[in-house]
Amino acid sequence: MNKKRVRIWGLLLIFLSLSLAGCWDNVPLESRNLVDAMGFYPGPKPGWMTVYFEFPTPTGMAANTTSSSGGGSGPDFTYLTGIGRSLGEAFSAAQAKSSRDLYLGHVELFVFSTHLPARQFRTIVSSLARIGTLDKTPFVAVTGAPFAEVLGKVTPQSRFPSLYFERLFSCPTCQQLGLGVRFWQLEERLATPGVDAVLPYIKPVAEGQAVNRVALYRGPQYVTTLSVPETTAYALIAGHSYKTSLYLTHAYDANLIAITGPSRLSVAMVGDQVKATVNLALTATLESLDTNTETAQQLSQISQQASAVLAHTVAHFLEHTQKLDTDVLGVGRLLSWTAPRQFARVGSWAKRYPQVRFTVHCRVKINEMGDIR
Repeated sequence: MNKKRVRIWGLLLIFLSLSLAGCWDNVPLESRNLVDAMGFYPGPKPGWMTVYFEFPTPTGMAANTTSSSGGGSGPDFTYLTGIGRSLGEAFSAAQAKSSRDLYLGHVELFVFSTHLPARQFRTIVSSLARIGTLDKTPFVAVTGAPFAEVLGKVTPQSRFPSLYFERLFSCPTCQQLGLGVRFWQLEERLATPGVDAVLPYIKPVAEGQAVNRVALYRGPQYVTTLSVPETTAYALIAGHSYKTSLYLTHAYDANLIAITGPSRLSVAMVGDQVKATVNLALTATLESLDTNTETAQQLSQISQQASAVLAHTVAHFLEHTQKLDTDVLGVGRLLSWTAPRQFARVGSWAKRYPQVRFTVHCRVKINEMGDIR
């Protein structure tokens, strides 16, 4: 009986892999719907899911190929919706609405609703990881908004919404914070003890889409979305800050921009206490100063003040993550790598992380001078 069940499950997995691949034969790509974005939302019933498959229309493909501004009949992109109890069922339901194969080999973006139950979120990620045509490099984002508001509108930067986000996440240094996360990175965090997922949050706004916040997860469970200042603190300790600015008013009115630099985490087990140290080695550009001169003493004072402010900001953020029990830095993961036996004796990391004792060291070096007023 057990062998029979194994054979049945094996056949089902093969069917799911082939059906999701959308590659039954050597059909030309131009005869398929080349899905470039997928959205995952709760279904109409408990345990069901709604999956969106967005792809360019023939009009959009032609306009993009000729680098024209459109002008053809119909929209540049559209999407199909599938509802089912599994990803395979949802795919089949969407495929039944089109005579063209849904091809998933060109997907650039996965968007997950923050309203997905934890178990369903993990199931979807596991199902996506088994699709043969996916190379696990699409970017991942989350949202609390409907799919049509996130990926159903043309942005000023691109006629294809998915292409806009792909370009945004592919160039971290082009923006203040580099928040892009690939699918394989999400999969890795969900499968690794002692670290939790942090995903960029997309919020529709009047002028387009805002991507300046991150959502925190505890395992596969969505916890909260950070504010913009909290997201900046996360970017600093994760080494993803590129154009952060800081205005100081204590000793001088000074404006620092382009704050960036690496972050190093070290973890040690002292008795029964887990101690974690975060070292930030940041550089900044002094854009403005309220004096007519700049001296070594002034720059030293500004550097010390900036270091103290940012260290306090980061320490406060880490304390906040402990209250939420979300290990965004991977303290537990590093402990399991460096001291696996001690990590095994810790027991439940979810209960131990709030007790970790953090120490933050920050040094801001002003290595470039801007315009001094």
